Amino acid sequence: MDLIGHFPSTEVQKDVDPMVDVGNLLLIDRQPVTSDSDELKDRARNNTQLLLNAIWQLERQQVEDAVVAILPAPTYRLPREKIIPQPRQPTKWELYAKAKGIKKRTKDKKKFDDLTGEWKPTYGYRRGNDSTKDWVIEIPQNAADPMKDFFEERIEAKKERVAKNEMQRLKNIAKQLNSTVKKGESTDKLIGVGVNPMEKTKQQVRFAADRARAATASAGKFQETIKGEKPNVKTGKKRKFEPNEGKITEENKRALQIFDKIKAKKIKIIEEKAAEIAGPNSSDEGKKERGKKGKKPARMKSEVHRQQWFKNKIKSKKSASARGGRKGKK
Repeated sequence: MDLIGHFPSTEVQKDVDPMVDVGNLLLIDRQPVTSDSDELKDRARNNTQLLLNAIWQLERQQVEDAVVAILPAPTYRLPREKIIPQPRQPTKWELYAKAKGIKKRTKDKKKFDDLTGEWKPTYGYRRGNDSTKDWVIEIPQNAADPMKDFFEERIEAKKERVAKNEMQRLKNIAKQLNSTVKKGESTDKLIGVGVNPMEKTKQQVRFAADRARAATASAGKFQETIKGEKPNVKTGKKRKFEPNEGKITEENKRALQIFDKIKAKKIKIIEEKAAEIAGPNSSDEGKKERGKKGKKPARMKSEVHRQQWFKNKIKSKKSASARGGRKGKK
């Protein structure tokens, strides 16, 4: 059975030549569109065949078990939602390595720790051969001060290295963001580096100096001051809490002070709330009742009179029941 006659030909004839951009795998048909669905299907098939014919005319190569075509540069500019990202600017180290011909070498992620006899990460948490984890340090013979803390010296050196790397990282970010010294305050707010000191205000310079002085292990307590420098008064207030255990006399003194403050306060009487609690005045109610009914208001009994009335009533009931019991016995 011949199946070749059932498939359409790969050769397509168009009245108006379409625009074909193989780099973008794009074909634009310039013929006017009709409303006939069958004609639209045939046009879609023919346009796809034209694009595939153009692809098969390109240079091809074999990658593993597949044959791929090498696409040329696109000729039609497609619309984009966002701008094309700019290439990243090289860092100072990358420029230096390129000038000196230094090539990047891949380092092993793990190395052998001689102390524990295990393979540990080369960098980061629980790294191998960590000098800051040594339990003993040999004092060198040419040490200027053999009594100083060499453990603390290693920890401080590590902190300085980390701070230096962080500062260099921030500078590289500023360079990639195309931030210059002319931006001044915006750059200072962004990362705090790369700002021309001449463009800073007096308050910004003072704040930067105070921040640098406090960036030590002692929070600037033992930092030397510059000759003629005035101490910063606006350092901020810190809350101070009293100790949990103190002298009894001081606690009694504080308690008495609190009592005196409470005693010295004057009671504020709000007339509206006092009137609501006290209730309506009897004279006012009497006047209202007189105006409505034309009669004098009934006399208000106090709570004591009401209680006495209830007691007398209970006694009278008991006496009446007692008399009735006696008559029944007779």
